[in-house]
Amino acid sequence: MLDIKLYSELLDVVDTPHAQACCFATLSSAEKQRAESFVLERHRRRYILAHGLLRAALSSFEPEVEPADWCFAANRYGRPFVATRAIPRPIHFSLSHTEGCVACVVTRCESVGVDVEVIQRRPSIIATVGRSFSPQEIAILRTLRLPARIDRFFEYWTLKEAYVKARGMGLSLPLNQFSILISSNHNIRITFAPGVSDDPQRWRFTLKSPSPRHKLAIADGSGLPGGLPIVVQPSPLHKGTSG
Repeated sequence: MLDIKLYSELLDVVDTPHAQACCFATLSSAEKQRAESFVLERHRRRYILAHGLLRAALSSFEPEVEPADWCFAANRYGRPFVATRAIPRPIHFSLSHTEGCVACVVTRCESVGVDVEVIQRRPSIIATVGRSFSPQEIAILRTLRLPARIDRFFEYWTLKEAYVKARGMGLSLPLNQFSILISSNHNIRITFAPGVSDDPQRWRFTLKSPSPRHKLAIADGSGLPGGLPIVVQPSPLHKGTSG
């Protein structure tokens, strides 16, 4: 059965020296170099846990491959994908991390993306959306009062980022060329500006809150009726947080 397996971690729960060491040991040499290049320690630790989580999640999905043995490449837009040859069927993933939280999804469906963001108060949300939001989204934000405006801003942002990740086209797909519409009962759909080649009917979206400080969104472009089931997985990093 096709589904989307969701793994998410709050860093104040899993970020221990032991977990850091376990995750770091699974990284490729390029990933280790990238981790060591961060100036800020918290960014380095978050990167290590995020990429360690991804490798552990992939191995939970395909147990015959050890976490350290996964290989990755990137498409022409920079989207990473699994390049490991020793797997019987294609496996796809999306990875996201922000202050205090890391998350990834693993699935057999290529058109899936995840994004997680920390909710931050901003002095003027409308002034910051610029070219990232559609006129329709901006108009809706203008009708809301704080704190509802902040919540809706981060719902839009995570949903739009998850969609872009699922498309695998990076910022070659302008964020203001599509609109996320959230109804009063929290049904979510997408519409496109003229000239954008995509079918809005194939997309399903899910919003979650890993903590009161975080918004997480999943975009599912499988086109299956009702979308793929989302299965929240137990933490593969908890093994690395004891001791």
